[in-house]
Amino acid sequence: MILPYPLYTVAYLDVSASDRALIDAIRQVHDPQVNVVAPHFTFAFACKAVPQAAYNEHIASVARGNLPIRFHCRYAMLGANDMVDTAHVFLVPDEGSSSISLLHDRLYTGPLAEHLRPEFPYIPHITVASTKDRNMARSLCNSLNSAGVDIQGTLRALTVGALKDGKLQFISEHRLE
Repeated sequence: MILPYPLYTVAYLDVSASDRALIDAIRQVHDPQVNVVAPHFTFAFACKAVPQAAYNEHIASVARGNLPIRFHCRYAMLGANDMVDTAHVFLVPDEGSSSISLLHDRLYTGPLAEHLRPEFPYIPHITVASTKDRNMARSLCNSLNSAGVDIQGTLRALTVGALKDGKLQFISEHRLE
């Protein structure tokens, strides 16, 4: 069964008001998806082949077996490769990275196992900018790193949403407990 809209699983950020304001200010200027989805870590990408009920049940099951994840981002990384002409600026966690990656790996089991794209390594990150100008993206990384990236918070839930009408539409939330 092919769904009409791709499903995603994200974890929205529980961060201080000042950290959220900083992320929002950067995204407002540099991220064309600022109005598509709030700041987040993406865990499962664009799946249309798993029925929504099975997808949702799997995400809920994995979430129940995972505690909330504390993270601390201290580095802005250039995300760019030869496969696409868009460069990104990622805030990457040094604390919490392995817990985020392990949760990602657990999500890509069961009904999602065959939808993992191993040719794209998973790098936990919060996207704050996207541009076709790689030099501008690199410059923004340098600027953020020179100023000192210091974003910390907790991931408390996984949210399932469908990309519909240019926005990630809420379907369900599953607490990490």
